[in-house]
Amino acid sequence: MPCCKRREGGDAARGSILYSILKRGAPRRGRQLEAAAARRPRCTCASACKLVTLRAPVLMFTAASQVLAKTFRFLKNVACFRGLPAGDQRLLVRHRWAPLLVVGLVQDSVHFDTVETRRPSLLHTILTRHKRDTSAGAGDPGVPVGVAEGIQAFLVRCRGLGMSADEFALVKGALLFSAELKKLECGDYIQTLHREAQRALYDHVRDKTSRVSRLQALLQALRSVDPEAVSRLFFRPVTGSIDVDEHVLALFDQQ
Repeated sequence: MPCCKRREGGDAARGSILYSILKRGAPRRGRQLEAAAARRPRCTCASACKLVTLRAPVLMFTAASQVLAKTFRFLKNVACFRGLPAGDQRLLVRHRWAPLLVVGLVQDSVHFDTVETRRPSLLHTILTRHKRDTSAGAGDPGVPVGVAEGIQAFLVRCRGLGMSADEFALVKGALLFSAELKKLECGDYIQTLHREAQRALYDHVRDKTSRVSRLQALLQALRSVDPEAVSRLFFRPVTGSIDVDEHVLALFDQQ
């Protein structure tokens, strides 16, 4: 049972008449229990229980979409990407749009604020399930506060690197050409592009040893960005149940 639920059960018990009578009869034992409770570690799932949403969801949805559109225009001007089959282009974009968006948010200095939102009650969830399933515009109730804070901290960390325009371009290339993707028509060629992008980034900063290690760590972290978390934070408050990948690919096709 999650620690929050155990704590809620304990709080309810303390408020009962029976608990009060028993506590009155054994004050010393009660003080011992309270002291033991105070020494217990705090609930570690608080960041998972507390939900937040964007303070200005429509504004951020527009900003994130504009960042992606700008990124896709850049990609379509890269000759080696433009020369790939359309299916491979779309597969690469579908797989890498989330970390590319994060890089774009850093490059364009896009900031966001969040506000706490209430988690829907079980009864509310049951009663509104059919409505949510049939309404494309129903927004997401929010993301765990730890997820939002993690994304914000990561953006701050990236800004702290003070990347140049060339470094942004090289990082995007190293992210885009994913060597582990399957079902690519030109898989071997894309694997070669992946190695070349990595080498180009290294050559650009090879005289700065600490810079190389920091950019490599950044790339590794960017590759682990969770697309679902990014979707829920920046897009689902507006798109609701609409597939965010389809929205992203529509933006790509429009450029």
